Amino acid sequence: MRLQKCKHCMYYTAYYKRWCMHFERLNLGFCIKHQRQQVSTEACESFKTDEQREQRQYQSMLASLERALNSVNDISQILREKHGDS
Repeated sequence: MRLQKCKHCMYYTAYYKRWCMHFERLNLGFCIKHQRQQVSTEACESFKTDEQREQRQYQSMLASLERALNSVNDISQILREKHGDS
């Protein structure tokens, strides 16, 4: 059996470092299964994927892309109308 990396496990939660304008994902996190800090690239026998979480992330990504596309379409329409008025 091939061991999977912690960073892809449903029990793993990554740590982030806060910078001025953004967050950076660290190579360290917390495993709720073992109740300890883990390096994200470590292998684990308790590895378990959360397919529902992956599906929710995919749906969220699609919704975000749809909102962005709608915003771009709105801006495009405003610019076309403004150009038509000139």
